[in-house]
Amino acid sequence: MIARGHGSAFIRAFVDDRLRNGTPRIVTDPDPANYRAVRAYENAGFENVRMVDTPDGAALLMVRNP
Repeated sequence: MIARGHGSAFIRAFVDDRLRNGTPRIVTDPDPANYRAVRAYENAGFENVRMVDTPDGAALLMVRNP
């Protein structure tokens, strides 16, 4: 079931529900080397904002607004 869009669809449905119910924005920070995760979030409507440093190393800050 990999590479068929199921992850993006699940993420989009979850985020759409939260945004409809008043959450002002959703933020995530995947490992930039995890190309599948980054692509899934992009396909779910997230925008790349910038690289950030976290206790676990570099991460890509991604945001989805209503």
